[in-house]
Amino acid sequence: MLTIFRKTLKYLLWLFLNVTVIVLVILFIAVVNYVNKLPPIVELLDDRKRGSVTLLDKNDNVFAWRGNQFGGILKSRSLNRALHDAIISVEDQTFYSHFGVSIRGIAGAIIINLREGRGPFSGHGGSTITQQVAKMLCLLQSATNTQKHCRRSTISRKLLEIPFALALEYAYSKEDILSIYINRVYLGSGAYGFEAASKRYFNKNSLDISTGEAALLAGLLKAPTRYSPINNKELSQARALTVLKIMRDQKSISIEDFRKAANSLPTIKKNNINEIGSYYADWVMQDAPQEITKQSKEDIIIRTYFDPKIQRAIDDTIISFLEKEIVTESTAQIAVVVMSADGRIRAMSGGRPSEKIPGQFNRAFQAKRQPGSAFKPFVYGAALDLGISPNAIIVDEPITITFGKNKHKEYSPKNYDNRYLGPVTVEEAFSKSLNTVAVKVGNQIGVNRIKTLARELGIETLIPNEPSIALGSSEVNLLELTTAYAGILNNGIKVNAKGWRDLSIKETDEVIIREGSEDGLRVFSNLAAQTLKYLMFSSVENGTGKNASVPEWQIAGKTGTSQSFRDAWFVGFSNDYVIGVWMGNDDNRPLKNVNGGGLPAKIFSKIMTKISFELSSKKEIAMISPNQFDALRTYDEITEKYQVQSQEVDGKSKNSSLIGGLIRALLWGD
Repeated sequence: MLTIFRKTLKYLLWLFLNVTVIVLVILFIAVVNYVNKLPPIVELLDDRKRGSVTLLDKNDNVFAWRGNQFGGILKSRSLNRALHDAIISVEDQTFYSHFGVSIRGIAGAIIINLREGRGPFSGHGGSTITQQVAKMLCLLQSATNTQKHCRRSTISRKLLEIPFALALEYAYSKEDILSIYINRVYLGSGAYGFEAASKRYFNKNSLDISTGEAALLAGLLKAPTRYSPINNKELSQARALTVLKIMRDQKSISIEDFRKAANSLPTIKKNNINEIGSYYADWVMQDAPQEITKQSKEDIIIRTYFDPKIQRAIDDTIISFLEKEIVTESTAQIAVVVMSADGRIRAMSGGRPSEKIPGQFNRAFQAKRQPGSAFKPFVYGAALDLGISPNAIIVDEPITITFGKNKHKEYSPKNYDNRYLGPVTVEEAFSKSLNTVAVKVGNQIGVNRIKTLARELGIETLIPNEPSIALGSSEVNLLELTTAYAGILNNGIKVNAKGWRDLSIKETDEVIIREGSEDGLRVFSNLAAQTLKYLMFSSVENGTGKNASVPEWQIAGKTGTSQSFRDAWFVGFSNDYVIGVWMGNDDNRPLKNVNGGGLPAKIFSKIMTKISFELSSKKEIAMISPNQFDALRTYDEITEKYQVQSQEVDGKSKNSSLIGGLIRALLWGD
């Protein structure tokens, strides 16, 4: 019996030694294989697939970041001492003494995971910093090792981690391994590395952060999203306090330093996070060249025309109206665009200000909705450009328009209140937003003229060949509609919406592309444009846009309400700014008791009042009254000279088929 026991023990010992030798040989081969694949250390410090984009406002201050933020290469030898100690204390206290792998740490983590009811490799990993670097490098991204595979907590992945970690320890110094770690680790909010995180959260270099700030950053290593100071201030501070306690227990900091740091836990200043301008930043990222903003590995700086004061005015106004004017259960969204007269976009809101997630749906330029009567300026602008007088009399009455091939379709518009006023001037019809008159004018001058003017002013969405477009049945987005109104403000000269000034490479500050500065083209005559501005001014003074008025300022604009009250608009301007406001539900449900002359006009007035407060002078809008229009256009002379036929329109003799090209030749220009 004893002999059998001895033979068995001897056999097991022999088997153990042979297996150990085989494992060591395999491990040695694997380590050598990985060592031969490892590149120079400099190639491993920044491996982002996409560079960062830093957006600067009109004063060259940072207001937003996009992409993967990287603050610059940090070397562990020159790392902030408190930050160094915080990282080592919470991540790998034996970092400088082990050879890359901690068997004790792995075994302890397995026991804890099993005790807590998880799988052996789910939850606590027990990984050293070297093993975490191995995971970051993902075994150097071989063809069979995707990021998804490398992030899986499986036995096979853990086993592969061991020889790779040993190879790292053999090929690089501890300082080099720590340098890879502190530069590549993700710390939330798009920040890769501690330098980027320090700038992201504290607006300072990592060398300048305090002990408490170092503890907060080190605390993010456990779960950057969960402990983000942006997502949860209290949780991030609690985690920072835990890190400080560990540092105290490890004697990395004195008890006195612990008390000072614990009593002044860091908070994130509002100007260090993306509090404002998220919608604007998203639009600029779409508007700027995509091959630079989304495909380049370089870190890019974009200088913009963004004005944070105006953005705050928008956000504060929307929040105030949501709290005081709109019922709590409402899901209505509000979008706003503010543009200066030269086409430079100053601020933008694509929805409720509480929604600040980068890449969210931006209703200011992504939502296409029916503008209703806010489209009428293009109808009347085209009519004025053809010579139709604002004093012309047209009958407001029920009508039916036939259109389409062989006139087989019918369209019967109705006024907003189903009331009809009889004979009215064009000016009165515009001011009171009478639908039947707008359709009559549109039918008289032709749908194509309206479409042409709208497109040339900046409406890019499809406009069908139907008489209903006179009432805004075709969809537009708020940005293009606001831009088109800017062309009206600029006396008929097209305005190009501009958000960014130039793009430069962050490292060298070399400008690689600048915004185009070409002049806009004249779209319709100065006479027609200035008269249209008078009609829009009259609409605010005496018509449907009264709520948009601003004391002591000249305001011109137009209300818009789409069918069944699904959309409510007000777009208008002073001499300095153009503001577009839209309200509606994302699911297209009708609004309750809201039309363009109500809340949108009031929001416009409030924002315009706030942003115009600091202007030194109240410049008047350049306008031409209906009587001045008649005097300047020499209407009768043109009629007689070119023998344009006159026809009866609703019982009043008015010219409705003037030859546009001939009139333009006489009336064109400033």
